[in-house]
Amino acid sequence: MGYMQWLLIRFSLKLFFLATLCFCLVSSSWAQPDGFSQSENDKFLIPEQMTPSEGKECLSPEQKIASEEEEFLTSEQKILSEKGEFPTRGQKTLLLNAGSMAVIFVYGLSQWDYGKDGFHFENERWFERDTRYGGADKSGHFWSSYALSHLYSYVYRKWGYTEKEANLYGALSNLGVHTFMEVADGFSSQGFSHEDLIMNVAGTGVAYVWGKVPYLAKKIDLRMEYTPEFDSRDFGFPTNYERQKFLVALKADGFDFISNRYLRYLELHAGYYAHGYKDYREGGSDDRRRHLYFGIGFNVSKLVQKFVKTRVLDYFQIPYTSAGKGLPLD
Repeated sequence: MGYMQWLLIRFSLKLFFLATLCFCLVSSSWAQPDGFSQSENDKFLIPEQMTPSEGKECLSPEQKIASEEEEFLTSEQKILSEKGEFPTRGQKTLLLNAGSMAVIFVYGLSQWDYGKDGFHFENERWFERDTRYGGADKSGHFWSSYALSHLYSYVYRKWGYTEKEANLYGALSNLGVHTFMEVADGFSSQGFSHEDLIMNVAGTGVAYVWGKVPYLAKKIDLRMEYTPEFDSRDFGFPTNYERQKFLVALKADGFDFISNRYLRYLELHAGYYAHGYKDYREGGSDDRRRHLYFGIGFNVSKLVQKFVKTRVLDYFQIPYTSAGKGLPLD
């Protein structure tokens, strides 16, 4: 490595970490200032065309409980509660964002060769058959950005942010963390992929819209199905695209005109997956195949919520709980 290249890498890394530090410091200021009084319209994300009672029907059980508790607190009590909190919401927000990036950085140093190369771009392309994963990795970036945005939003709601704030800050946190990862990739053999960044932004945008318009989330889920290969030691869930399927689920439970209690467990699925890429070697046999997927499924999340208050299965499709057909694109 030449001296000039070494200097360029050092300068790029310093600039990268400076931008990361600025993002983390800005995120700590997201907490409401002490004198801030939350308006009634900001408590929940209820579309303007809906009445308050209709809007509350779109809220999760946790959100409904929070709304009832919030109504009994005066502005002074909210302010005193925030003052007596340690760590404060701002400090917890800083730790959450900085901690997420630190975990990615440490893992990247050990597994992804972070810092071994100067910053460079990599044109990975999209869903073409001759790409590295047949586009399954792009679907993965979209889904992970969507799911993690909602996970961050959930954490922010638990920390006392309003629904409007939690939805926005969850999207910003996810976008910041995923962008950190993409830029860090630019300092490894993988390179910076603008395609990955675009899919991250798209997934984050959909997550924000779903959070802002709850009745969409009631009708449509974006899920990932992962079927592990138990006779293999490769359980690399995040990047084992060979075992993943990404799908959109249209839920009968979200439509009031479907009154039959059994039919309300029905779902219509549409998705995408690509297989045969893991073992492909140039010059060898070519079993790479891309598929569109259409099928019907069972709403496992609706069943589970009868016993446990969780919406995790709104983001994951349990294997063997759907039946469908893959339409080959090759």
